Amino acid sequence: MDYTALYKQFSNEFWNHFQDSELAQGRKSATFQLWQNRTAAARKAMEDFLTENGAPKDNPYFWVMHFPEPQPRNLNGAPSLPDEPLVRAIHNGVGGIYTRAEAELFNMQIKGDFKL
Repeated sequence: MDYTALYKQFSNEFWNHFQDSELAQGRKSATFQLWQNRTAAARKAMEDFLTENGAPKDNPYFWVMHFPEPQPRNLNGAPSLPDEPLVRAIHNGVGGIYTRAEAELFNMQIKGDFKL
């Protein structure tokens, strides 16, 4: 992703949750530098958290720094499967069944479609 698009995403989908916070003043550039270095999965997880819960009372820079790295959900053996396209993919050297969207988000090596 190019820098301009990433900054636009940061400003529109992330920073707007913090812009009224006193703790955010003067922190946008530093927070962006930290945010852009996170994985796409972590950036999406942060955006999802903010959309669902609103901004925490924390300084956004430290919130980004301490936000846990998300892990994909291996659906192999799951009692029920989501109603969306599934794939066989490799994550950290281990194969599993994932949604196509999650496999792409985590930049997994997709081995093929999964069909029951």
